[in-house]
Amino acid sequence: MMDDRFRVLTSEGFGDYREKGSKFLAFAFPISSNEDVDAYIAVLKPQHPKSRHFCYAYRIDDDDWRANDDGEPRHSAGPPILRQIQSAELYRTAVVVVRYFGGTKLGVSGLINAYETAAAEALSAASSKMTYPTVIQSYTVSYAIYNRLMQLLSQYDAEIIDQTMAENVNVTLRIRATQSEAFSKLMEFM
Repeated sequence: MMDDRFRVLTSEGFGDYREKGSKFLAFAFPISSNEDVDAYIAVLKPQHPKSRHFCYAYRIDDDDWRANDDGEPRHSAGPPILRQIQSAELYRTAVVVVRYFGGTKLGVSGLINAYETAAAEALSAASSKMTYPTVIQSYTVSYAIYNRLMQLLSQYDAEIIDQTMAENVNVTLRIRATQSEAFSKLMEFM
């Protein structure tokens, strides 16, 4: 079977990097869409009214990612943050770095280092886990089949998310996407 697992954050993380009077406050957090990033930044902005830069990067999957320099020199903030997310092999993850200017310019290489370091600190402070894509499937089964179904759950990385017991059992499962077709075929023969 193809390895379809990927790593996601299970908690938020915070990083604080300081260089020549400038402060770089990094916030790492799990996301499911780019709208989550916009919402998070909308909460951060009133908390940091003296900051002019809210640079960020996120990666939902290999085809859905973004890096934003938010007024910093081109490629000096967003891409270094994104590299840290990629280096940690994380998906469904975002990092926002709030910068307070300290009066001394750091230059592009100094900014790259500062944004990378702050992002790395925030990501290392967050917890993560391996997961995989899932789908939802529902079945109506007899009690005899239900007992067999319960035995199969761990073999197919499946879990019951809802069930109703009456004359038959109505079961709703969350199952690993790569195993859902095989599981469905097995259920047809039960």
